[in-house]
Order: sequence, then C-alpha cells, then structure tokens
Amino acid sequence: MRLTAVLISIGLLAGQSSWAAEAEPKTCVDLTKTGSQATLTGVLRVQLFAGPPNYESIAQGDAEERAFILELPERLCASGGEFISATLPVDRVHVSTTDRAILGVLNATVGKTVTVRGEAFGAHTGHHHAPLVLMASQVTVAGKDR
Repeated sequence: MRLTAVLISIGLLAGQSSWAAEAEPKTCVDLTKTGSQATLTGVLRVQLFAGPPNYESIAQGDAEERAFILELPERLCASGGEFISATLPVDRVHVSTTDRAILGVLNATVGKTVTVRGEAFGAHTGHHHAPLVLMASQVTVAGKDR
C-alpha cells in the first residue's frame, strides 16, 4: 500500500478529511449493476504515475504510466461498487479505453472540457490512478460525439 493511501486512511479514520468542511456531494453514481454506465463531464488532463515494479518513483526506475484524469467541477460520490465507498467524495476519474478511435479523441482533447460515457467502477489495482475508473465508450467535445 502506498504511503499516501495509508495517510488518507488515517486521516479519514480520525475525521480529518479535507472535505469535512465542505458540502456533501450533490450527485451520486450508482455502481450496483455490473456494467454500470456513467456520464461525467470535466476537464481532461494527462498525468504521469510511477508503475511497476514498486509504484513509487519513476526517477528510481519504476515504469512510467500515463493516465487520462477527468477533473470534475464538483465532487460526487459513487455507491454500491465493490471497490469504492460512498463516504469518499470523488473529484477526479481515471478515464481509459480499449477503443483506438476513442483513444485518439482522448489524446486530442487533453486540456478541454469533455463529457465521457462508459462503464464505471471503483479503482482496485495499482494501475488505477483515481478513486473512480471510467472505461470510455463515448466522448463528447463542444457538442460533437466522437
């Protein structure tokens, strides 16, 4: 487990979440069904993360993992999923896809506001870089489906 995850867990157990003073999320995504579809809008970014073997430092030899991160304008919650808790507000989503055309659209829209639709689930591996993961099946930019 990463040190940051441990510190976040300790902070939550101690009631010191950075969201404690802010309003509860207005929107909650229901993940109770397999293949739960979600549609989320935010600014798409690319971030680099340390990958295998230690998931700690690219500078110290871990593989570089590039991830699309959707920064949400408002926090939301996700409920019913095996790997996510409705008590943890979500402000970013790891967006991924296996579709080459959608991957091209994601690459072309980094830094823009996009709406992404796809299957949503809670992060559960070291390769998931946000609390919620969305496997994109559709991306909409400036009113155009791609």
